[in-house]
Amino acid sequence: NILKHFAPPPLGRLKHLDTMSSPRAAASSIPNSTSVNSQNMGEDDSLRRAWQLGAESTSEGDKDLPRANSLMDRADSTIKMAGSNLQLQRADTFPTEDKELRHAATMPMTFDISAARPFCCGLWKLQQLVGFVLGVVSLIVFSVIHPIEAHSAATSMLGVTLLCACFWIFEVLPVYITALLPMVCIPLMSIQSSEYIATAYWNWVSMLVVATYLVDIAMEHVHLPRRIALALLLRVGVVRPSTLLACFMGLCWVLAMFLNSIAVTLVITPFAISLTNAAEEQVRNAADSSVDYAQEEGADEAALQEAVARGNAEAQRLQHFADGVLIGIAYSASAGGIATITGAIPNYFLAAESALAGQVSWLSWFAFAFPTSLAVGVLAYIVLYVRYVRHLAFEGISKEVIEQEYQDLICEMGPMSRDEVAVACVQVVQILMLIFRPFTFSNWVTSPHGDALVNDATLALVPAMTLFLIPSVISPGQAILTWPTVHEKFDFG
Repeated sequence: NILKHFAPPPLGRLKHLDTMSSPRAAASSIPNSTSVNSQNMGEDDSLRRAWQLGAESTSEGDKDLPRANSLMDRADSTIKMAGSNLQLQRADTFPTEDKELRHAATMPMTFDISAARPFCCGLWKLQQLVGFVLGVVSLIVFSVIHPIEAHSAATSMLGVTLLCACFWIFEVLPVYITALLPMVCIPLMSIQSSEYIATAYWNWVSMLVVATYLVDIAMEHVHLPRRIALALLLRVGVVRPSTLLACFMGLCWVLAMFLNSIAVTLVITPFAISLTNAAEEQVRNAADSSVDYAQEEGADEAALQEAVARGNAEAQRLQHFADGVLIGIAYSASAGGIATITGAIPNYFLAAESALAGQVSWLSWFAFAFPTSLAVGVLAYIVLYVRYVRHLAFEGISKEVIEQEYQDLICEMGPMSRDEVAVACVQVVQILMLIFRPFTFSNWVTSPHGDALVNDATLALVPAMTLFLIPSVISPGQAILTWPTVHEKFDFG
């Protein structure tokens, strides 16, 4: 608009305009021009108004220039800060994705995985150890010793604040995981209730979901469900169709109670497809062997065609059974998810309703919904058995096929490591804490009025956050669970 206002006028109308130094001067001098006739006076008036508008727009633009410069300065300082953080990393540790690059600028020590980490079994640098010590000491000094006796809750809160500050500055934990510390520390230190603190994030049910998702991601990362399934099938030996369907459905049903039905389905389904494909290959190889044997024995063409048709029919029946296995995984995971608040997404929304606030816990939901979950799971198995297994003339998957699958897992992940054991222990501890919370922490940590301050969300976060403090054997220099692993599957930061 300013450029339009300052467009040069026709020379025939304003002959002396080139001598003017500013739009205001030109505008003021237009009425004094004697070289224009009365017909041009109206046009000159409109030109004068246009130039006056241009001058006013220029003055307003001048006012906006400092604000624009301020924004540019702040953007430049932000870029410089991010660049200085990135300079702390080695070039080979830079992520390639835009989101991960922003996280790397925020958490340079977390992403600099190739740096020497001589402390805590190769998990921390010196500054991270210093930050851990400073944070823990500050928490103890202000929350246990209470330098200001008259305001014990305030001094305890100051200790939590200093703990978070030290962990943030020195990157003892990823910044987004450090942000969960108040949800754990404040209720356990009897400052405020878990339900109240959770409102600063989402709500207590959402925080419970975050805690269970973190453990789910760790289990998937170390391939623990796949190893459990293979170990179970190896103990059975030759796996008949009914047994295979029962193993998959039972495993999914149990895992979906304590993890999440969607996560369990996504983890088990690829393994089930791989196993059924191997079984189909076994059937086709047996059919080819029978055809070769018939040819060696000099069988006629009709016998050979019959053998080929029999092998194809067997393979088709196995494909039909594979469909039943996949449906069984989905049914059993949904049935298991009924049993707990964290098992299925609809359960989250119902438990978070204000009408149920403070009345439903993880254990009370489990006690109410477990019989329904069990009945649905058994009924689903019976239906699928009648529909897909009863008339199946397939002898079963040989032990050799399962052993080959297990060897593929060994080649990919190695033998069972300390990482898998640690994740399994964390999962068991989380389940036990949720089960026994109404009988333990709810009675131990209370307000002056006797109200329970700790709920399921706080207790579920405690074992989940320890996964970021346990050094990994498979990936030296990192914790069992890292922020890039979490961010890839659960983008809440």
